[in-house]
Amino acid sequence: MAASDTTDTFSDRFQTAVAREPFAGRRVVVALSGGLDSTLLLHAFRRANVAAPLVAMHVDHGLHADSADWSAHCAELADSLGVALTTRKLELEPQPGQSVEAVAREARYRVFAESLGPGDVLVTAHHADDQLETVLLRMLRGTGVRGLTAIHALGRLGDGWLARPLLPFTRAELEAEARRRGLRWLEDPTNVDTRFDRNFLRADVLPALRERWPKAGVMASRLALQMTEAETVLDEIAAADLGAAESLDRIPLALLTSLSDSRLNNALRHAVRGAGLPVPSRAQLAELRQALAAREDASVLVSWPGAEARIFRQTLYLGLPRAEAPPPAGRIDADSTYSFAEGELRLVVAEDYGIPDRWARDGLEVGFRQGGERFRPEGSAQHKTLKKWCQERGIVPWMRGLLPLLFHDDELIAVADLCLASDVP
Repeated sequence: MAASDTTDTFSDRFQTAVAREPFAGRRVVVALSGGLDSTLLLHAFRRANVAAPLVAMHVDHGLHADSADWSAHCAELADSLGVALTTRKLELEPQPGQSVEAVAREARYRVFAESLGPGDVLVTAHHADDQLETVLLRMLRGTGVRGLTAIHALGRLGDGWLARPLLPFTRAELEAEARRRGLRWLEDPTNVDTRFDRNFLRADVLPALRERWPKAGVMASRLALQMTEAETVLDEIAAADLGAAESLDRIPLALLTSLSDSRLNNALRHAVRGAGLPVPSRAQLAELRQALAAREDASVLVSWPGAEARIFRQTLYLGLPRAEAPPPAGRIDADSTYSFAEGELRLVVAEDYGIPDRWARDGLEVGFRQGGERFRPEGSAQHKTLKKWCQERGIVPWMRGLLPLLFHDDELIAVADLCLASDVP
């Protein structure tokens, strides 16, 4: 194939890829590392027929001695193409046991997300080989359907979009095009360190895999697309199963107990993600299913890192882990606040009713339920225990000990912002 044919093939395929994404009229931000892939991506966008403002962004993680030189290289490259470049320098300090790659990736995308305005599109240089590596890594780490969706061609990021127009290309195709154009790029020395799983796959596994199965990358991309479609179907089924729930963090057991184990697992994963919590493992899901089958109110607690599930009054509650012990007692007045894990308590001026101004100026004691507290709730003709009041109000048992109580001269006068005592003048 002649060089001109190669040029036309790459340019045409790239133009087709960008034509499918929502670039026109939007600001396009190229994530520029200075490596081969992102260098070619910036050049390709500079030459493509895309009616959109083009800028670049480089993130210096501060993890390598030469990172300042890499930033300077990116600035020189962007300047040569007449593209404005923003550089953000980070000072990351991964802790022992943490994945350096994961820490850097999370920080990098956080910076990207914060930089995007409404409708902006961040483009990264992920390609077909990256897709193959990601599918294999996630499979080996025991992922499910969602994990095998791998790298998406288009998704949301912050207030904007994240697009990957090079996914149809292999690394070999990108390198051939970069060399044909005479481009100059950086080589990250950590890319050859096979202590990192991705580098091990890239150096020691994928060459043999491609030799035996030349279309492995294409098949991985096809699998990822099929898993994306499967995930969409599973989400639609879960949404239908849970449609009668007012909130995904509070689900009536009646919606769950008639489902098969597989369908219940799917509904629970959907609910946990919808509640903004980390998804439990398969073993933890099995434990939660057993708890749902037992239907034991209040005593059920199934927890996993970053989340917990409880059952009360035939409802499944999903939330963040709660402290076992109540916060320490404190004091509050009109000019101060009381802060604790569940939030912040402050006294504000009310027009109709509330505690006397002089009490607010002098200050009130803040405490938490110890047992045996009694008061006469507003509108009630007689005193009752705090426990009885909580039961009547439907306050879940695990939150009752975390409700801040206000005392004046050792008398309970208010339960957080939920109730005043009738004895308040």
